[in-house]
This record gives sequence, C-alpha cells and structure tokens, in this order.
Amino acid sequence: MNKLQFKLNRLAFLLFLLINGTVLAQTDTLSFLHITDLHVIFNQDIYQQDLAQSRNHYRQGEVSLRRFLQTMPKKTHSDMVIATGDLVDFFEAEMMDGSMLDIQAEQFSHLISDAHIPVFLTLGNHDIFTFNWQNSKLTHNQNFSGRSRAAWTRNLSCFKNGTYYSQVFQVGQTTYRLIFLDDSFYQFLPEDKAEIPYLDKSQLYWLNAQLHESDDDIEIILMHIPFKETVNQQGSSNELYSVLSKNPSTKLILAGHYHKNAITDFPSVEGKKMVQVQTGALVQSTENWRRIRLVENQIMVSFPGKTENELVIPIK
Repeated sequence: MNKLQFKLNRLAFLLFLLINGTVLAQTDTLSFLHITDLHVIFNQDIYQQDLAQSRNHYRQGEVSLRRFLQTMPKKTHSDMVIATGDLVDFFEAEMMDGSMLDIQAEQFSHLISDAHIPVFLTLGNHDIFTFNWQNSKLTHNQNFSGRSRAAWTRNLSCFKNGTYYSQVFQVGQTTYRLIFLDDSFYQFLPEDKAEIPYLDKSQLYWLNAQLHESDDDIEIILMHIPFKETVNQQGSSNELYSVLSKNPSTKLILAGHYHKNAITDFPSVEGKKMVQVQTGALVQSTENWRRIRLVENQIMVSFPGKTENELVIPIK
C-alpha cells in the first residue's frame, strides 16, 4: 500500500468515526490540531450598521479559518481538528430593521463541510450570544441559549446527540476518551454565586459517568472556558473542578476563551496532576494552533504554531 492510499484509508476511517459516534479506532499515533476562538462572522454587512462596525476586528475570521483548514492539517500530518468554542462571534444579531437573524450556525456548518478532515467542536459563550445595538453600544445576552443550542445540534453532525459528547480512540494498548463539554453559559446574576466554568447538573452527572465508564482509559477534556489558577485554593467550590480533580486518569484539559497561550498544572488525587493547556485565538493569528499527539505511553503538546513539543505528559 503506498503512502497516499494509506492516508486515504485512514481519513475514510476517521470520517466513519465522525458520522457514527463513539467507536474505537486502532492506531499507534493519533494526531490532532487544537484551535479555539475562531469568531467567524458570515455576511457581516447585512447586520445593523453600528453593530457590524463594532465587530470589524473579527472581519477576517472566516478567511483565517478557511486558510487554516486548507493548509495546516495536511502540513502537520494531522488526523483531525478540534475547535474549542467561540466558533462564531454570535448566534444571532440585530438587522437594519430591528429584526433578528440567526444564520451563523447554519453557515458555519457549510464551511466545515468543505474541510477534507474530521472536525470536532465544543461551544463557547459567543456561540449562544444574541447581539443588539442599544443606546449607542453593543449589548449581548444568553437568554436564548436553548434555541441556539438547538440550531447547533440541528446543523453540526458532531452535535447530533447534543452539545456535549465523547469519542473513544484506541492508540496501541491505551484507550483515550476525549470528552467534549459545553461550558458556554456564563452570564449569571451576582446572587447566583455560580462559579465559572459552569456545567448544569445533568451534564455534571453525565461527565461523572463518562469518567467512570472504564478503569483503564485516559481522559482528555475539551472545553471553552478554562479554570483559573485559583480554582483549587481554599474557598473555591467549582463543581466541575471537583469532579475532574477526583479522577486520576484525567491528564489534559484543552481550552481557550482568554485569547492567550498558557499551561497550568492542577493537582488531582493519588499525587497526580492534570494539565490545562490554553491556545490563543485563531482569529488573531493563523499561527495560534497546537498539535496534540497521542501515543501509547504519553501525550505530546506542541508549542503554538509549531510541531516541536512544548509539553510531554506521561500517562503510565
């Protein structure tokens, strides 16, 4: 079998994974690119003029994402792409006549369908935003998060069973479970005392079940809003952190949101640790990506925009 045929067969198998959900893929190395904060805006000029102009700093989001998908997966020999939220700049926004238009999720699905590689996604806070222009300024809310999530589920195949899900891959003798969370909601009232990143109870229970699905797998968490460095300090009571830190096989968290590159270690049980890796915003630079390679005994995380390793996480 020549190299081209091997790559085509591998791609076909991974596409099968994308279409059919959680299945085991046997390989000795699984390589994917992590990107985040794409902030794509489709048909920007059809929205309320002042609102549209206020988002001009993200005008190149669509071009940047298309360029990235056309070049970097092939250049880095990656099997798939994972984008952790703020896929678009808003779910819906005000038009010239004051009405609302909610085409962004559908348009994003068309863009992703042009990619020649599987793309897995999580939602970010912008993906459920409604934008208005009021009193000469941009206002936003997440009051229609149910409707926005329904649109993402309807239009994107990775969300076909909901906006949080998992995928399992067999790499040599190691089973990796990639868990995609939806921590996109964050607009709480002060009296709610909710700690961000936030998952509702049903998703927390599902996550806990996923973490205990097998005694032998290694978990990688994909989410949009990362933990702050103070999350493990006295007085903090973040429910998501509490669930993850009690699970010693959770080795890596990939996130975005703050538009910066960062690596933070958090302690977990049995003297182990989980590593949180943040990647800068793709909309700000097409060099804001990391290559993640999973092999049987370790996880390798590249420097931003490079294939050389910044971090190696042993899993045994």
